[in-house]
Amino acid sequence: MTKMKYYEETSALLHQFSEDNQQYFEELWDSFNLAGFLYDEDYLREQIYLMMLDFSEAERDGMSAEEYLGKNPKKLMREMLKEAPRSSIKESLLTPILVLAVLRYYQLLGDFSKDPLLTVNLLTFLGQLLLFLVGFGLVATILRRSLVQDSPKMKIGTYIVVGILVLLVVLGYVGMASFIQEGAFYLPAPWDSLSVFTISLVISIWNWKEPIFRPFVSMIVAHLIVGSLLRYYEWMGISNVFLTKVIPLAVLFIGIFVLFRGFKKIKWSEI
Repeated sequence: MTKMKYYEETSALLHQFSEDNQQYFEELWDSFNLAGFLYDEDYLREQIYLMMLDFSEAERDGMSAEEYLGKNPKKLMREMLKEAPRSSIKESLLTPILVLAVLRYYQLLGDFSKDPLLTVNLLTFLGQLLLFLVGFGLVATILRRSLVQDSPKMKIGTYIVVGILVLLVVLGYVGMASFIQEGAFYLPAPWDSLSVFTISLVISIWNWKEPIFRPFVSMIVAHLIVGSLLRYYEWMGISNVFLTKVIPLAVLFIGIFVLFRGFKKIKWSEI
């Protein structure tokens, strides 16, 4: 079965259980939320589905989840993770690359709306990519070990170390963007606008399909409008403060207003 099919079948089984047994499996599934990023998610979903399928017969015989599987779902989770295969290298690399791509896109969009000249620095991007890959690899390794540990003190120590690593990655990301000047070049018109608009169109279409990301389209549009205005003013030689400062700020504030309004309209129960 596919990942979504496992999810649907698991949800259907869950609603057939009594309230106490539902709570047990919900706690078990919550324990796997982080593990899904570190281990083979398809394997974990399959194991939970098969476990619930077996228990559905036991429940009809009057057994509770605690009697059938043990009183501690977190301990059960740790035992399962010891046998679970790790996520593939492709999936492990995809997460930090995707996070960096999103951050770099919004930074590019911000640069596009701040200045009529768009600067691109490939050396900074490669440095940030390497930093994200190393940082994510270390964090994933540490968290993977912490998930199978019983000691509360070890877990607290693990979270402190992970927090420090994340902070170092964030500081490194900001530092590279601020201090590395080598490798920077200006993207001339109209290629700057064409590149940003093309990337934005693709991301906006993807965002619009996902209700939780749909509000961000307003900010993308606002930054594109501001960037286009700045380039028009530069081309026409316009330096009026109202046109070059006030109107762009007003457009960005409208984008922020629509963004928050969009979040209020989201039906979180349906996501």
